[in-house]
Order: sequence, then C-alpha cells, then structure tokens
Amino acid sequence: MAALMGGLGRTINGGYAEYTRAPASNVALIGADLPWAELAVIPETYATAWTCLFRNLEITLGHTLVVRGATSAFGQAAINLAVNAGVRVIGTSRNRERFVLLEELGAERAELEGQDLSERFSETKQIDTVLDLVGNSTILDSLAMLRRGGRACLAGWLGGLDPISNFNPLLQMASGVYLTFFGSFVFGTPGFPLSDVPQDIAEQVAASRPKAKPSRVFGFEDIREAHRVMVAGEAKGKMVVVLE
Repeated sequence: MAALMGGLGRTINGGYAEYTRAPASNVALIGADLPWAELAVIPETYATAWTCLFRNLEITLGHTLVVRGATSAFGQAAINLAVNAGVRVIGTSRNRERFVLLEELGAERAELEGQDLSERFSETKQIDTVLDLVGNSTILDSLAMLRRGGRACLAGWLGGLDPISNFNPLLQMASGVYLTFFGSFVFGTPGFPLSDVPQDIAEQVAASRPKAKPSRVFGFEDIREAHRVMVAGEAKGKMVVVLE
C-alpha cells in the first residue's frame, strides 16, 4: 500500500478525485495489514505528529509534554506516540466530558483548555515541551509555561487563524525558550523527506489498532454530512471518506 503525503487537497489538488498525480517524493510504501479506511487514518496524522514530537520538540524519556487540542485526531496521535516513548503527557480539551478519552490514551491528566492555562498550571516554568494545536490564540500562553530551554511547536489552528495579537518577542517571549512550527505540506521537500519518518510507523499503530481507528467512515455519497460533522466540531477524531 502507498501513502500520499504533503497536503493532498490543499497544496496538491485531488482530495476527492478517483485518480490523481503526485510527485514521487510525496509517496511512501506502507507495509501494514489494515483495511483501507483504517490505513487512511495513519500516514499524514502520525507522520506529522512524529515529526513535531521527535524532530521539532526533540522529546525524550522523562520529558513533560503538554498537548493543547489533544482530543483532535492529531492530538490523539501525538499522545499515543509520546506515551509510547515514555513521556509524561498532559492533554487539554474544551470539553470536560472528553477528559476520559485523554486518560484512556495514556495522558497523566487532562486540563480544561483556555488562554490562561499557564496561570492555572502548578508546573508552569517547568514544562519541557508544548505541542500547540489550538494555534495563534494560545501560543503566547504556551510559551509562558516553558522552562528555560523548553520548546513549543505550533502545528494546528483549531482556534482559528487570527493573527497573534501584537506579538513582540522582546516583551512576550521568556529568554531561553524556543518556538518552532511544522506543517505537513512540507513533507516531500528536501528538508523533510518521508524517509525521515520511521517506515514501520503504520505497523506500530496497527499493533494498537483500537486507538488508531477512524472516528467515523463515510461513503462519498455522504460527503455533505461529513463536512457538516467536521464544521460542527462533532468529528471526535479522524474521519475517512471512502471513494468507490
């Protein structure tokens, strides 16, 4: 099976096409015995999460990681990978009812998401890494909770794309912390070859198949409903549309 990476439907046309052409550098061979709908959950979500965690954030055994927007498909993948690497994970959600999901995934605890999260954390100024999937509205707060030498990676915009308000690094970034960014659309470029991502990642995820299954699977005839669910924030994980 082959996986297409690098922004299909965004930087590469053909999100709903029966056939599409893509650069060879954006295609990787996957050797996992999974149904197509389950396989579709893995490549971009897990490869992006892996790159954010192990390249941009450089997580390691014993680190404390905060995942903001943790109940998203991306956030759930990040928790799975981080917990498996021996990292202490704190996840956030806007909905307390979803705290149970984060704990089932292996998060040490869950916190209610909000722009003042750093003010409510007893660990503020002790956090090693933050994966911020909420985005521009929370990234300054994420930087505020880091220890000296800590890293924050901005990799999602669940809270919207409004500009970071009056961002002045001299006044708003603590000295000695690092801010980085990652977007999956760079996969396949010289600086981010797919070969950098462990090629057995699908097999690793398949070993814990219940955690990687899509939240919902739609036929193409139900595409309008799929979009409604996504826009309404009812996805609760990665959704898959099957083209037949």
